[in-house]
Amino acid sequence: MKKTFIIFVIAFMISCSGEIYEDQIIIKEDGLAYNKESDSLFSGDVLDKYGELLGVYKRGLKDGEWFEVDIQKGTQKKAKYIKGTPDGEQVTYLFPGPREKNKRLEYIKYEEGKIVGTWTTWSKDNEGRLITRGEITFEDGSGRWKERDPNTRALIRAGNYENWEKSGLWKSWDSQGVIVSEGEYSEGKKFDTWIWYEDGKDTGWKESYISGLLNGAFYNLSPHSPNRGKGTYSEGVKTGDWKEYFILKEGSLALKQSGSYQFGKKVGIWAHYKKEDNSIIESNITKSRKIASGPYEQDIKTGEWIEGPDIDFGSRFYGKGEYKNNKKTGVWNYVAPQENPTISGSFVDGEPSGVWKARYNKKNYEGTLKELKVKVPKLNEYKF
Repeated sequence: MKKTFIIFVIAFMISCSGEIYEDQIIIKEDGLAYNKESDSLFSGDVLDKYGELLGVYKRGLKDGEWFEVDIQKGTQKKAKYIKGTPDGEQVTYLFPGPREKNKRLEYIKYEEGKIVGTWTTWSKDNEGRLITRGEITFEDGSGRWKERDPNTRALIRAGNYENWEKSGLWKSWDSQGVIVSEGEYSEGKKFDTWIWYEDGKDTGWKESYISGLLNGAFYNLSPHSPNRGKGTYSEGVKTGDWKEYFILKEGSLALKQSGSYQFGKKVGIWAHYKKEDNSIIESNITKSRKIASGPYEQDIKTGEWIEGPDIDFGSRFYGKGEYKNNKKTGVWNYVAPQENPTISGSFVDGEPSGVWKARYNKKNYEGTLKELKVKVPKLNEYKF
């Protein structure tokens, strides 16, 4: 009996250890790593899809040196852990690319999970060029964060840390030293009202927070903000009527979409607009072309929609038809300028299907949409 038990334990340990690919790991709510197949705590080596070693888990916790890649953020990090706790130097680089000094995004050092010494960050644009450099030197968890423009040395962002968390008043400026925004942190989270300025002036752009979550009226059209629009939040979730904006190359804004949210999901009639960098600008808002309008149910397109390159102008090409579960369905009718051509046909599960009909230069044509595009080359100018 004792021998059988020992064999079982050894077999169990083997099943929970060894080598495994990263996509075979799942991190559960307890923060520990489990083998997806066996649903057991994992111990052993973790490999990327190419078979290269990323790091080691011991009973579900990272241990020793790790190489971490975040494809979505475009970063790669060299780090060290002791039983899941950061320890020693951690350096983050751009990814993909060589881990060279000029490609660094962050340098930070830990002792027993706490940041010590100087923490430095470098923000880059999409081409890897340096935009800002930020730095803080901690003393017992406190210090002042300063972020500067590398060219003008102008202060871009500043505020205090207490107990390793953002605290008190924080401010940001543009590269010319003109104030952009200011607001308070409490225990590392934004709270109360944050103000965004237009050319250094308070024009009513405000957003409110409760425990780090946006809450209440939101109005922010600053090109410096990652979140631009006018509407309402409820504990971090969009609700009610909204207008949201693109940011264009020259720094002006253009309407992106407008409609209503319910519990963070689109409902009712929405209008979508095209991003164009060369349009008429009025009070920093660029006039956008409406390219689609129709109803949503819980973030899903449904019912009758109209689509085209500029549907506010009836003389432009546009189409009308039904959506079901975010896909075109049934008969859609398309009309070009001066009704030349006109096209109609069916969609099944979002794809053109069956026989379509077109009338162009007073002649009638029939065939699949693909065949009609050969018979009537004019149709290749339009999107269906």
